[in-house]
Amino acid sequence: MTDTCVVHLVRAKNGIKPFINFLDSYKKYPSGIEHDLLIIFKGFNGENGTAEYRQLLKDVSHKTLYMNDFGFDIGAYFLAVKTINKKYFCFLNSFSTVLDNEWLLKLHSHMIKQGIGIVGTTGSFESQYTYALTAHSHNKLSRGNILQRLNDFIEQAKYKLYFDPFPNVHIRTNGFMISRDVMGKIQHGAIRSKMDAHRLESGKRSLTKQVLRMNLTVLVVGKNGEGYKKEDWCMSGTFRQGEQDNLLIADNQTNAYLHAAPELKRKLSEFTWGAQHI
Repeated sequence: MTDTCVVHLVRAKNGIKPFINFLDSYKKYPSGIEHDLLIIFKGFNGENGTAEYRQLLKDVSHKTLYMNDFGFDIGAYFLAVKTINKKYFCFLNSFSTVLDNEWLLKLHSHMIKQGIGIVGTTGSFESQYTYALTAHSHNKLSRGNILQRLNDFIEQAKYKLYFDPFPNVHIRTNGFMISRDVMGKIQHGAIRSKMDAHRLESGKRSLTKQVLRMNLTVLVVGKNGEGYKKEDWCMSGTFRQGEQDNLLIADNQTNAYLHAAPELKRKLSEFTWGAQHI
């Protein structure tokens, strides 16, 4: 009996194409270890709205879970942990696609090591607060309206309250693996807004920072199977670095970077890792 569940989130609002992309990659690249596959259908009108999706799954062993479209991606992940009794969970969002053989084995082999709290396929140093501060600095000369300046100040204060400045270490929740035990210790309130979701991913009380406060290690795992500690993420060849040749699981953000013009690539990389690492 397997101890691992792979959870793939399917949102009705995204249409069927991302699901086809995921399923094609899932079939193409063997995971390397036995696991259960849980498909979460989010925002559909019951089974009637998923007939086309379920037809594509007819030859794939899986379980299904239906939920309303609330709580963003991370809310669905917490629901999965409450619903499915497995020791380890690998969460893949709607736009995730697998890029290499034994992808799950590579994550699992690090996850089971002593002292590991979470392993992700991408991580980042980016900071919502630093970005907001920079944007305000660039725009302040053109904003003479007192009310606008007050709004800018309030917005900046909010980001300062919620997010640490750069380098703001966090695992991106587009693709990561965690144990039931650790996930069950994560504190979170209601996830009602995009800001709530951002805070849980990269805020001062993010998933990553709560795991670090448990004195556990967070790793990014590359296509080469190597686990990178947080100080080495900027040289891992995974997210917004070069051609992302060491990326194990792709998503819409990694794809956007890969197909961006050179100047935009440079800006994205600098925003994520700092000027010294591009």
